[in-house]
Amino acid sequence: MRQRLYDYLLDRAAGASPRELLDLVFTHPGSDPEFGPRFLHGMLGTDPRFVWRESEGTWHARVHDALAQPIAETTFVVLDLETTGFGASASGIIEIGAARICNGRVIEEFEQLVNPGTPLPPFITRLTGIDDTMLADQPPIGAVWPRLRAFLGDAVLVAHNARFDLSFLDTTALCYDGAPLPNPHLCTIKLARRLLPQVRKRGLDALAAHFTIPQADRHRALGDVRITVEVLFHLMESMRTRGIVRLDQALDLQHCARDGRRFEYFLPREKVQQLPTAPGTYYLLDGDGRLLYIGKAKNLRDRVSHYLTNSESHSNKTLDLIRHAHDVRVEVAGSELEAALDEAAAIRRHQPPYNRLGKHLPRIAFVKLTLASEFPRLLVTARLGGGRARYVGPFRNREEAARVVGLLTRLFRLRTCPPRLQPSASVTPCMQGQVGACSAPCAAHVDAAGYAKQVEAFLALLGGDGAAAEQELIKRRDRLAESLRFEAATKVQRDVRLLQSLMRRQRLLGWVMEGRNFLILQPSVGRQAVLAYVVLGGRLALRARLHDADAIIAIADQIPVLAEQYERRAIRRDEVDGTTIVAAWLRDRGEADGCVLPIDDPLAPATRQAEWRDACGSLLTPVVDAHYLSTPQAENQRQQEQRPGGPGTVAVFTTDRAPTTAG
Repeated sequence: MRQRLYDYLLDRAAGASPRELLDLVFTHPGSDPEFGPRFLHGMLGTDPRFVWRESEGTWHARVHDALAQPIAETTFVVLDLETTGFGASASGIIEIGAARICNGRVIEEFEQLVNPGTPLPPFITRLTGIDDTMLADQPPIGAVWPRLRAFLGDAVLVAHNARFDLSFLDTTALCYDGAPLPNPHLCTIKLARRLLPQVRKRGLDALAAHFTIPQADRHRALGDVRITVEVLFHLMESMRTRGIVRLDQALDLQHCARDGRRFEYFLPREKVQQLPTAPGTYYLLDGDGRLLYIGKAKNLRDRVSHYLTNSESHSNKTLDLIRHAHDVRVEVAGSELEAALDEAAAIRRHQPPYNRLGKHLPRIAFVKLTLASEFPRLLVTARLGGGRARYVGPFRNREEAARVVGLLTRLFRLRTCPPRLQPSASVTPCMQGQVGACSAPCAAHVDAAGYAKQVEAFLALLGGDGAAAEQELIKRRDRLAESLRFEAATKVQRDVRLLQSLMRRQRLLGWVMEGRNFLILQPSVGRQAVLAYVVLGGRLALRARLHDADAIIAIADQIPVLAEQYERRAIRRDEVDGTTIVAAWLRDRGEADGCVLPIDDPLAPATRQAEWRDACGSLLTPVVDAHYLSTPQAENQRQQEQRPGGPGTVAVFTTDRAPTTAG
């Protein structure tokens, strides 16, 4: 255990807090604030390899004591290499540039062309301006290395994208010295990532532009070194303002995540690179194989690879997950919609510790008109429900839905207040009624018949008759503009655009929100199967994987039975996930993302079977994709798509993912 803590501190020049070390020892360090420090002092205090710095509250490996020197007193060598463009090797270097910095000033420079012994690729000549003629009389790297090694000395090395330059230098050092360079190093890209999170691009050109540094002799070694020196000076000033004044702190900073702790991961990069590029769900596990997190992805390889990057977008909880994840397993899905449904079912079933129930669901909202009341009201709701109501949506979030409610109240003066009304002339209307945005039935300013006409006008708009409302808004805008009330006219113009967007949505989804009984058909990846989803009363009732167009008959046979069940009961909590995910898919789907077909009468769906069969047949048309057909992941995909039966069967799944076979 002590050796494990020592190895951990060897990678952290600036040390680690007791909490970090306790996380390595205990799964749950506990809540006793005195136990942890006493435990660590008892275990590490007598070991000469460890040092406790009371002023900083951190443990250190004593071997790093020499790095606890002020940055201002540190000698740096900033370097840059131009290469042949091939892999890291001693013979791949064609130019070396370096500058030694002491006490914040450049005191010496190094510049040397190197003959690689092979012709240069044309693109390297175009990039750098260096050609074979310039290198013909230059010494090889073996003759240059002793002089360069003496110039580097024991200074801290600095480079922009240091991993690239040091890979060539370490290979050269191994060749001529028998060991890689022992010098500590700083990477200006990594430092910029930590110190300049607002700068999206961190290439040398981008940072030079950010700091207004002249770019002379770009893509020549010494020219790039001089730019990097200026970038380093700016970054050192940023570190100073943040209280980072020692070298060990700077060395650790470049490896820090946004939570201040070192960014590290244990997922095998080789395994992640072999993941399929198809949609699906992924499962992250700890070192003992325990499930930590379930997620979905449009591209499994890209999504899981994101966990291996030190990104500013990682939350503290995600960083903690990354530090504990040691393995990943995936299940390929036929589409993004299927992956989202699989994810929701798996999270509800396993409840992993890093998943918050409900957080995986997309954010959607609807505008609802309650028709059961004598004076229907408009409101924003997160889900479709039963009872007499009309819905508009789905919208991306509650804020977008609220803007639509505001527009509709201005157009039709419908109420939004929640209480049941007892109209009385003695009631003082709310602010909406006072400013005329509501007809104020609460204060008996309108009777039931008059209010019903307002509702009829709103329902006519939902039915596609929005021309009158649009023309009224345009006239209002023009009147305001003619009166030179341009700010008010701009607000009305926003209403015009919002109404036009609402009408487009109604043309696409109005019939779906009206009947809420429909069939979704999607081609799977590679078009080896059709993914079918039956929605009844707004609820996802059934999922199926069809390998033959005639298998749709098995779906049609089950719809009446499910429809009778749903008519007799309210929506259950476990049905909310699928309903929400399907609604978000309807909102965002593209033209090539399947089709949505109406179910006119769920108790007699056979009338649509011919149309459904033709749609299935068109979606099963094979697509030739060499990558899909030739990779090992493709075989995994085909196996997924052929479960549990082969062609001619339909794999049917109810919303809790329990499989049956029909047909």
